[in-house]
Amino acid sequence: MNHATQSHHSVARELRLIEQETSLRILLAEDDGEMRRLLALVLRRDGHQVVEARDGGELLEALAWTLIEPGRQDFDLIICEQSLPGVPGLTVLEGLRARDRTTPFILITRNGGIAARARRLEAFILDRPFDVQAIRNAIRQSADPVRPAND
Repeated sequence: MNHATQSHHSVARELRLIEQETSLRILLAEDDGEMRRLLALVLRRDGHQVVEARDGGELLEALAWTLIEPGRQDFDLIICEQSLPGVPGLTVLEGLRARDRTTPFILITRNGGIAARARRLEAFILDRPFDVQAIRNAIRQSADPVRPAND
């Protein structure tokens, strides 16, 4: 193998390692099927593993499995809409924080009062409508352990 080929393989290996380090396991809770599929597609194309939930019951079930099944990986990030059927997003966030779960959380809401309460619990807020870049920025900021809460 010549030097150029070795260098190419080395760069490719480094890129794979970087991708693995930045890949997140994301729980996505959105009842609008079209929006959920679109968000999941973008997240997967960005290299993330996505578990989808259509309602509060599926969201709670996904969270429960991380607690009771040995070896099940916890979520690195939760993206949840406030108006999720069954359990509102803020209720999920409050429950996690009350149990000292510090999983980064992105709440999708237009309600200013709910957004303020969620920010106090260190959630990142996304207001609809948003574009692909906004969700990517929210993920980057919410997954950064030293980020200040957004205003």
